[in-house]
Amino acid sequence: MNKHKVSVNGIDMVYEECGESSGIAVILLHGFCGSSQYWHKVCPLLSKKYRIIMPQLRGHGGTSTPNGVYSMEAMADDIYKLMEQLEIDKVVMFGHSLGGYVTLAFADKYGDKLLGLGLIHSTALPDTEEVKDKRRQDIDDISDNGINHYVKKLIPKLFMDSKLGKMQGEVYDIITVGLEMTATGAIRTLEGMMQRPDRSHVLANATYPILLVAGAEDDIISPLDTFSITGEGITDSTFGYPHILENTFEGVAHMSLVEVPNQLSRVIANYLKILYEKMEKRAQ
Repeated sequence: MNKHKVSVNGIDMVYEECGESSGIAVILLHGFCGSSQYWHKVCPLLSKKYRIIMPQLRGHGGTSTPNGVYSMEAMADDIYKLMEQLEIDKVVMFGHSLGGYVTLAFADKYGDKLLGLGLIHSTALPDTEEVKDKRRQDIDDISDNGINHYVKKLIPKLFMDSKLGKMQGEVYDIITVGLEMTATGAIRTLEGMMQRPDRSHVLANATYPILLVAGAEDDIISPLDTFSITGEGITDSTFGYPHILENTFEGVAHMSLVEVPNQLSRVIANYLKILYEKMEKRAQ
């Protein structure tokens, strides 16, 4: 994997890239207190056919920590400017948790730049008042006790309790990634997540199939919240594919990217195959 740094939207953004440079461009966005490392087990399994780009969102990893609230729209603007820098016109975008919120903001603002999208342990719903209160508590916790204390408490909650012993190495790696955050970056991101609107309309009105992935044991974002719009039974009758492709991983919490990367990669690869077939039919 190759790591690069470019200036976009007034910040220095770090991103990693792997895969087939002439293939369809796929952007993978990480979750809160994460980095492109979240996708390291998935990327090699997709790289034979696709150009995989894994940015570090503002305030995360080696990317700049600018002033102001890190709204989902601002992060989407960063990704748009990165695409301009890389001379990429259209992409397929997958977002894990926070990355899913950014993906939806991107789809809302730059819909003509997307060939498809997937939410991985994420949701189009806004924060409930209960969740907003929890984020305020997190902000106070970080302010009072520091980012190291917060990250070491947060990361184990992303995994099933029964797997923590077996996945000690993975949990340690994810904690190490989180410790790259500054307290300021984490607080500004929490503020941005609290402000995001309901974007269910993005999923309902999409002109391409949507991939939704949830963990049956996810205590951060439940499958019910991930699949919140699917009750309408929307279908893409033009090509015979479901409008919404649902996948629930049994025995998995919030981190399928590292818990079951092979399984997640197969689901993503199948979705990309469907998109490619859809584009081929449109071209005929």
